[in-house]
Amino acid sequence: MDNPGPAFPPCPAHRNYCMTSPETTPRLVSGSQIIRLSGLVGSGYRFNQPGLAADVPVLAGDFRVARLRPGLVAHCTQVENLHSMTSQVLLEPGLKFSLLLDGQADVAFGHRRFQFGPHRDGRGRLRHECTLLSLAEPDLFVRRARRGGSERKVSLTLSPQWLAQAGVDSDDVIRTFCREHLSVRSWVPSASLVALATQMLCPPPGSTLMQNLYLESRAIDLVAEALAVLGQPLPAAPGRLRPREYARLLDLADYLDQHLDDALSLDAIAREAGLNVTSLQRQFRAAFGCTVFGYLRQRKLLAARTALEKHGVSVGEAAHLAGYSSAANFATAYKRAFGMPPKLSRTRI
Repeated sequence: MDNPGPAFPPCPAHRNYCMTSPETTPRLVSGSQIIRLSGLVGSGYRFNQPGLAADVPVLAGDFRVARLRPGLVAHCTQVENLHSMTSQVLLEPGLKFSLLLDGQADVAFGHRRFQFGPHRDGRGRLRHECTLLSLAEPDLFVRRARRGGSERKVSLTLSPQWLAQAGVDSDDVIRTFCREHLSVRSWVPSASLVALATQMLCPPPGSTLMQNLYLESRAIDLVAEALAVLGQPLPAAPGRLRPREYARLLDLADYLDQHLDDALSLDAIAREAGLNVTSLQRQFRAAFGCTVFGYLRQRKLLAARTALEKHGVSVGEAAHLAGYSSAANFATAYKRAFGMPPKLSRTRI
């Protein structure tokens, strides 16, 4: 077989770690390797192509599946398909988080088929989309691959046991979502989430322990944003807005994410969007299902949760980060958003 060349360039700072040799030749991943690693999330993995031997390379690039904790599995890939093929595996119950950073993926969970991948908005800018899907019972996962197709993807599997230990049973919205088989929620990820997922594709060199801790710290942040999204109102269909209006509001959401620490007035935000205040309020609610300040409150609460869980800040410091002068008011808002008081998040360091 001719070497197809690297699907993606090796991570320049960490060539020796990312399943890629110091040269430019990518790692070749055989079907038997994929079958073995798939045992972390399901059973009965097989390829539907007759004559495709188990030891034949089917992917080129970086293919990593790691159990970070019991019930928390990360799947990080930067690969090119060496064959056109269809594969399937029976997945165990749990939540599935997925973010495709580049390329396209044609997959199905049970009877629901998805075309994952970033797309261009009305201004030609690349837009990513995250997906959270619930498997309340075992179901079949099918992947259809086209030879020469490539993907850069981060996905997480959260088992019911891991979710229970994390305390999601105390949150009615999350509990209901988990119990509805094949329920799906998609959203435009924050810039920080995209950055964290990108880091997971190429962790720094080190022992297996240090690599897994690096991945786990970022995976928890991804999960935090995903579960927080479930507590937000469903955004209205973009069809209610013209493509240019929707693209403008996506740009504005990026701007707000980058200026959470600034004391922005509604007038200033409207000027940034090139709208008057009335149009801003109407269009923002149509796009995201909440007010501008409701969006900012959710993002600040999520930042406070990350600071509590990852950096061990005090509840008072977290309240300040979220823009609350009263720790009591912050605790009330925090519990409403995440189903637990902030002090419990802090104990999870």
